[in-house]
Amino acid sequence: MSFRSLKFNLVLACTLTGVTPVLAQTEPPPRENFNPFGVDNPVLQRARNWARQATERANGGLSRYRAEASMFGPASQSPYVDNGDGTFTFRFLGGPPAEPPTIESIVTVNPNPDNPMIRIDYNGPIRSAPPPPPPVEILPPRGTERF
Repeated sequence: MSFRSLKFNLVLACTLTGVTPVLAQTEPPPRENFNPFGVDNPVLQRARNWARQATERANGGLSRYRAEASMFGPASQSPYVDNGDGTFTFRFLGGPPAEPPTIESIVTVNPNPDNPMIRIDYNGPIRSAPPPPPPVEILPPRGTERF
């Protein structure tokens, strides 16, 4: 192989490999779909699992109690409140397997491994939801007449 063809092949190889990365990805993924934890938040998932497992133990085990389906799916879709101090509060229903729910559970969890805490705030019959507040009367601005 001559020096000239070797030089040509080297230039061709460098040119082609230099162009390839430019064509890879032209647009970043949309921000609204960005999740730094991948599939689900592992801290929330741990808290959700601890809350569910605490109520399973408190209600006689899996042969006697099953939490609602939202406590088994993605943790971000479970019924929780982020308390802002590192703890999460979950409110969910459950009951005997394959039967309608009869038990309401409210569990607060601190999933921090250095200071773990699981507190069952309520675990009893399903309570009725509080009545909605009465509608607020909106008065017209002062100086306008009513028809």
